[in-house]
Amino acid sequence: MRTTLIALAVMLSACSGADVIEMTDGTRITGCFARDEGARVLIWDRMEQVGGPAREIPRSQVKELKIERDDTWDARPQLPDLTVTHIELTPRLAGLHGVVQYDQLGRPRIAGASALVDEGEKGYQNPAAAVARLKLAYTPGEQVTLTAHVKNVGFATAPGFAYEWLMDGKPLSSGRHAAGLKEMQEATFALRWKWQEGRHSVTFRVKPQSKEIATINDEATDPLWGFAFFYVVSKGRVNAWHQFRSASGTFCFEDYYRWHLDIMNRLFAASICPSAPNGIEARVRLDRILYADDVDTTVATLREKDGIAYHQGGWIWTDSPEEKQGKWGQVNREWRCATEWSLPHELGHQLGLVDYYAIDYAGHEDHVMPDNGDKITHFQRHPVTMMHWHGPQPFNETDAGYLNMTIDKPRGHFGDYYFAIPKEVWLRVVDVNGRGVPGATVECFQRGTQVDAGGRPGEDGACKFWPVVEDGNFDRPVSKDPVMAGQTDASGMLRLANRPVAPVTTLNGYTRAPNPFGNINVVGGRGLMLIRVMRNGRPAHYWLEAWDLNVLWFRGQRDRCEIVLRTPYGSPDSPPAPRGVTAADGPEGKVTVAWNTPTTPREGVYLDRVIGYRVYRRVSSDGLNDRPWHPVATLGPSERSLVVDLKATLVEDVYWFTRTDRFAVSAIGESGRESELVEAPPLKR
Repeated sequence: MRTTLIALAVMLSACSGADVIEMTDGTRITGCFARDEGARVLIWDRMEQVGGPAREIPRSQVKELKIERDDTWDARPQLPDLTVTHIELTPRLAGLHGVVQYDQLGRPRIAGASALVDEGEKGYQNPAAAVARLKLAYTPGEQVTLTAHVKNVGFATAPGFAYEWLMDGKPLSSGRHAAGLKEMQEATFALRWKWQEGRHSVTFRVKPQSKEIATINDEATDPLWGFAFFYVVSKGRVNAWHQFRSASGTFCFEDYYRWHLDIMNRLFAASICPSAPNGIEARVRLDRILYADDVDTTVATLREKDGIAYHQGGWIWTDSPEEKQGKWGQVNREWRCATEWSLPHELGHQLGLVDYYAIDYAGHEDHVMPDNGDKITHFQRHPVTMMHWHGPQPFNETDAGYLNMTIDKPRGHFGDYYFAIPKEVWLRVVDVNGRGVPGATVECFQRGTQVDAGGRPGEDGACKFWPVVEDGNFDRPVSKDPVMAGQTDASGMLRLANRPVAPVTTLNGYTRAPNPFGNINVVGGRGLMLIRVMRNGRPAHYWLEAWDLNVLWFRGQRDRCEIVLRTPYGSPDSPPAPRGVTAADGPEGKVTVAWNTPTTPREGVYLDRVIGYRVYRRVSSDGLNDRPWHPVATLGPSERSLVVDLKATLVEDVYWFTRTDRFAVSAIGESGRESELVEAPPLKR
């Protein structure tokens, strides 16, 4: 009886310290230990499985993952644990981190190291000359050295072990390490290999001779074409991480943070878009770990005497003043048992990917909604991506296009793909029925600029443009005055002006040529335009991101692209619009939208026949192409009001800056033709 009670107590303790997964179908997985990899969730169903193979479920089936572990998770098994921390590849290739400089006009130029060829002003147009003396690639047949690092991160001495090298899954070499490894002791294993063309993956695998804490860290597989990252970490931090178990299932700093590069590669593969049907084909690998007595001193060694850093990026764990004194606190268990999503995001910057939240815009008093004075705001239309909101989600389409196009280039440039803009950018302004709006006035206001009052305006096609102040300040709000303006033609089309630029070409192959954004910078400060369309005194506001044009460029529209702006205007043959539209809060969670019968001076004309009404809703004061109108009901011709259920009709979008509720009504004519949308006064939330 006593034995049974003890067993029951152990079982209850294990269950109380385990994770809970809420599935999208309403079911729950309890008593497990989960690892979130963004595209999938790995599950150990029992404590004795931790550190071994796990079952997996698609991340899309998971609604919520709750990490709920207690002290039993950190209990230290008195066992060894061999791990392959990383594989070095030498000689290392040159990178460009720290040697890409920017001038006042936002032009990048490779300079600032003795190993580079200084071309002066020519360097802005001829970046290949600057790097002519650098080793940027291996040649077929060249001898390289692969060095695997093996460490015992367990709590008992590991006896001797066998090991093997594999290339593309095929055995390459093998051997035995006769001496054991004590706790936290490391051994290295070198292999010479002649470089081969193509994308090859190397594996180093150890074969322990005794039971271990974990088995999933017995091997490491690296894509040799992957971008080589470094980690710099203090020895004290590594030792502190050896005192507890992390999400990787081991008591090891290296396992946890190497796992994040595996996640990054998995998310690369999952980033499938129209212009990247195979996802992101680039990969990353951990090439080097520098264990520091003093982090700052070690970081200084990353750059060689020739001024070049021979890596493609990395991460540095800086120590606080307390940590430098050896005072290491326990890392929060919930945090270290989860995925550190900020790391793939930050390492994305190391590869040249930008922060897309830099495109978000809280508005300015110079540009407000005419109905209630709300600032016209903008929130990036595709925020659930790694480089906007870091989290369990893939990268976006421009990230994919950029990394695929520059898969063989050294890293160091940042955001130069903002220069990838089609040669001609056309706006197609359409009405509520999808027909072109002729004669509409179009004005473009640009963030990060101020129109130069003393500058001479220019013309390009049907567009007039004004010069802007070029003082290196790209952080200004959207310009008060338009940087260009024009009028749509008979079919509702307008080609935006290609404004003059200071030209530049990067080593990645991107050229800043004349374009609608002018001297766009690589961070994206100037990569946003507010577009105001006006017809018959009624304005409609939209946002154009440089990102929109980059996507079309990567999809192959490099000579010409079209951006469609859907207005609430009616067509020449639309039925008459409803009158006096109102929206009033009713019982909790309800709004009553009402309207009056349309009027027309004509009598009995078929074009004026109203066969129904359509009620629309949109939330926010973002642009019309950010959070557009959505129909919530279609009603018969005798109806004059509708009670709208706010919860049931709310589109599940991101309403970051304001939740102003807006309602509109259109009349429906024969063949589904609609009148203009008549808006009710908005309801402020």
